[in-house]
Amino acid sequence: MNSILVVTHCIPPQQGSLIAEHLGQSGVQVRVLGKAKSSWGRLLEIVFYSLLLVPRYDVLLVDLFGLRAFVYESVAILCARLWRKRIVAVLRNGFMRDFVERWPRWTRFILSQPNLVLVPHYFLKKQLSTIGLRIDGMIPNFVKLENYRFRERSVLSPRFLYLRGMHPFYNAPMALRAFALVQQEYPNAQLTMAGKEGEDSDDCRSLVQSLKLRNVHFRGIVPKKDIPGLADKHDIYLHTNRVDNMPVSIIEMWACGLPIVCTNVGGMRYLVRNGIDGIFVKSEDYEAMADACFELLSNNELAKTLSCNGRERALGLTWERVKPLWEEALLLHNQTTTDIHVDRTDMMLSSERVTLKE
Repeated sequence: MNSILVVTHCIPPQQGSLIAEHLGQSGVQVRVLGKAKSSWGRLLEIVFYSLLLVPRYDVLLVDLFGLRAFVYESVAILCARLWRKRIVAVLRNGFMRDFVERWPRWTRFILSQPNLVLVPHYFLKKQLSTIGLRIDGMIPNFVKLENYRFRERSVLSPRFLYLRGMHPFYNAPMALRAFALVQQEYPNAQLTMAGKEGEDSDDCRSLVQSLKLRNVHFRGIVPKKDIPGLADKHDIYLHTNRVDNMPVSIIEMWACGLPIVCTNVGGMRYLVRNGIDGIFVKSEDYEAMADACFELLSNNELAKTLSCNGRERALGLTWERVKPLWEEALLLHNQTTTDIHVDRTDMMLSSERVTLKE
């Protein structure tokens, strides 16, 4: 059985970390790089240990986020290519097309090196294939479902959760503006703003003051293990991103049974089914987001539909479902071919099934 070196962001834990954890539990020799807390720390860790460890492992699995991280992601890939190791790259960032178009020579050269280039779902495949990049297929993101307690929501309380941080592309102010309209009708409504502090932090706190909002709580980063408990205290999830790919936070909320109101940007249109397991609004349209919240608070049947259908979606996005795909992608069954492709059918995502074939 092959040994695997994983390069990813471990803080907070990304999909690469979860894949490594599960493979390790099944007896595969796995080592993870990317545990440093700062970007400079990750750069030094991954560059140093890639040179040291790549020769000792059979396969490199690397999560590609691009931007500044692409420096050490490139080093790991080139090192693995030098030692003629199998390379499986997974493109994670919804901004990846913009990044490739900004740095075309560098990115196209690096992305031509892996044996297998994967994406979580059809959005990035379509975006990147359009500009001529090779995308071999799709394996969706997943959650450890046993960690998430499902509570069916039908009669909802106005308790809202935001879980994406304070970077501008998350658009946290939109959640606050929508909540301001809701609180005019529901004076005791509550909103928890969780996630990493960032450029919008001061603006968000100023907005709370200027809009005279009550019951708004800023939690900062919530450890992954605490998200199920936090979700259990809320009834509606607000997702306001300006750009997105396949956010694990949506799957987590589905697993917990929270109805979701989200912007219809990027990969969200390929993940969420409007009116079935979430409600779409346009990016920046906080009034439409508030109206969707009003509908959920007054329509028990709709709330129950979104809650139960979301849980069903989460049942299809677990390690048990994607494990065979990763085992084949990483050549854990001693396949003789090096050309394994992941093809689109219709299983785990709203319009796709994921299978592997030689």
